Amino acid sequence: MKIILAVDGSEQSYEAARGLSGLSRAEELTVLTVVDVPRLSYPSIGVGIAKDLSIEVEKAMREEGERLLERIISLLPRHPGPVKKSLQLGNPAEIIIDTAEKRQANLIVLGARGLGQIQEKMFGSVSHRVMTHAPCSTLIVKESLRKIQNILIPLGNQEDGEAIVRFFETKPFQESGHVTLMHVVPFSQPVWPVGAMIPEEFRKEIIEHGEQFTEDVATKLRSLGHEANGFAVMGAPSMSIADEVKQRKPDLIVMRTHSRSGLSRFFLGSVSHSVVHHTHCSVLLVR
Repeated sequence: MKIILAVDGSEQSYEAARGLSGLSRAEELTVLTVVDVPRLSYPSIGVGIAKDLSIEVEKAMREEGERLLERIISLLPRHPGPVKKSLQLGNPAEIIIDTAEKRQANLIVLGARGLGQIQEKMFGSVSHRVMTHAPCSTLIVKESLRKIQNILIPLGNQEDGEAIVRFFETKPFQESGHVTLMHVVPFSQPVWPVGAMIPEEFRKEIIEHGEQFTEDVATKLRSLGHEANGFAVMGAPSMSIADEVKQRKPDLIVMRTHSRSGLSRFFLGSVSHSVVHHTHCSVLLVR
């Protein structure tokens, strides 16, 4: 697996580096930091002086970037795979995505550092932009992730299950763990007037179908060496997942991200984006 570890000097970046200990040894590990040099414009002090100041700022930021790369590399687990350092100039999100495309990466790992909830939905933090537009899977690290033993996997449909199984077939984790598969039937009683008319027998049949769905996926994951079980509930998907995270306190949430385009993604958000924003658990988004 080719991994891009994108770091910015935040504490969550350090946790992202340490968190690689829970992943399998990389075929290639690129440790990337992006220097976003501010544009300086001070007409009152003259063009020449402003240019000299800009050069000094860029030099200082490059030097700090090099020191950061060395600190991050010192935190990597033993035998992480062949490591390449990369310091680039530009927009962080764009550079991370472009590097992942050029390296044909399988996974981007980065901290969840970002803006406040409203600002992030309007403008997008680096992590938000990367998980929205990345060409590969993305691991958003929020807390310590030294070991990945308990995994919660929300499943929405058959395609989600197939994508998750394909991802697990690549053996992405250092050790086999315990996997809980969760299917949320998007009914809330009552969502609208007709909701109150859903017969109890029909609700039971829907839940049984969902439980069979999770069991089918669990069987495939057990064949790959993991302990796995599943269940189904009715409710609002984002809220139900957040409640389950509070109760189970998993090491990691793994879920499929669904590609969407346009402003609707930023204003409305998908279930995966909502889970990233509203839980304290690290999230691995499988593409």
